[in-house]
Amino acid sequence: MQIIEQYSQEIQECVQDFNISLESLQDDYSKDLLYTHALNEYKRLFLNLLLSVSDEEIEQNTKVLVNFTIEHEISYLFLYSELITVVRKLLGILLEKNDLEHINEINIFFTEHENRITSLYLHRFLKKLKLKSELRLSHISIMPDKKFMVHYESHIKWILNLILYIERSVYDDNYPELNPNLCEFGKWMHSATTSYLISTTHFKVIEKLHMNLHDLASNVINQCQNSNDPRPSTLIHLMQRIDYYSLEIGNEIAFLNEIEESAKDPLTHLLTRRLFNKIMLNKLDIAKATGREFALMMCDLDHFKNVNDTYGHAVGDIVLKHFSSILESVLRKSDYIFRFGGEEFMVLLPMTDKEEAVILAQKICVAIATSEVIVDDITIKYTVSIGTISITIDNTVQISQESIDKYITQVDERLYLAKDRGRNRVE
Repeated sequence: MQIIEQYSQEIQECVQDFNISLESLQDDYSKDLLYTHALNEYKRLFLNLLLSVSDEEIEQNTKVLVNFTIEHEISYLFLYSELITVVRKLLGILLEKNDLEHINEINIFFTEHENRITSLYLHRFLKKLKLKSELRLSHISIMPDKKFMVHYESHIKWILNLILYIERSVYDDNYPELNPNLCEFGKWMHSATTSYLISTTHFKVIEKLHMNLHDLASNVINQCQNSNDPRPSTLIHLMQRIDYYSLEIGNEIAFLNEIEESAKDPLTHLLTRRLFNKIMLNKLDIAKATGREFALMMCDLDHFKNVNDTYGHAVGDIVLKHFSSILESVLRKSDYIFRFGGEEFMVLLPMTDKEEAVILAQKICVAIATSEVIVDDITIKYTVSIGTISITIDNTVQISQESIDKYITQVDERLYLAKDRGRNRVE
């Protein structure tokens, strides 16, 4: 469009007026590493495009600009707002000069720029998002122990299917599952029964992120199906938010993996003492707010030192694993079981009174006393002593680490009372 050459000076002034100074103060670093340097280069490429005249020039400079913004993660919103700001400023200048002859032509020229940039940006963005997702999958695939990352893996595959749906441009009903409860990742979240996991803030954050992500995906599908020509700018915005939520879900899953790593005792696979204080504080807060009591149970294997001294620590470890399996079979899924140290175990029983705690403890005692551990040709029988307390919190009480220590001391005293009164019993 040759007419644009008449206004090259005005366009240049508009670009300069509506860009802040981006000169870097970080002289000690390579400019290639700095985002502000990327923005400076972007300004140059943006101006080149606006001053382009021939169709070939416009096509080439559009590709260069869009590829640069995608590579350096300059958002579409930034690019779009710059374009709109410049065209508004330019039209304002022409109105002030009463130069109305070419206003419509210039407006069309910039609208065509917007359409070209948006269409190409969507294409390049989806391509990069696909590569990022495939890279994340490859990283997960080589993890020696994926733990919860295996569920994030299914989520990334869901993202890739959504990208493919947009790229196919068919817009039929063959799209990814939109119900957050029915996708593979959602099914895992709603079937998770590990109490310490569900109670973490990380799990709650993932639930919220996942729900929002599916809401955005529903809007993507609606945008595709309810329009003969879906707006690329809307799809860009929605998919950028989906990418953000997906990355945040990945970060939270990584945190859960770390909690899982530090939370589980390597021998018994029960929770470790490190996690006890955190869960105990949470239950104390709930008890204070609701007035509901809960209970603690401390277990100690009777004469366990004799097992280690007689048969060796390897056999002692088998006995500990046997006891852990009995605890898991007798107790409820809502109960928290900790290996507290050596042959000592702590159980936190939510919404449980003293009488219920004693009944559960007696079941454990009976189960242990009536079972045996067989290792090669060795048969080992052992017993356990258990102390129990119930906990209620007045809503005026200040909860602190001292509160936790106090209850540990109390249940410990009940345990040693069981020891003093003959072992293989509950107090």
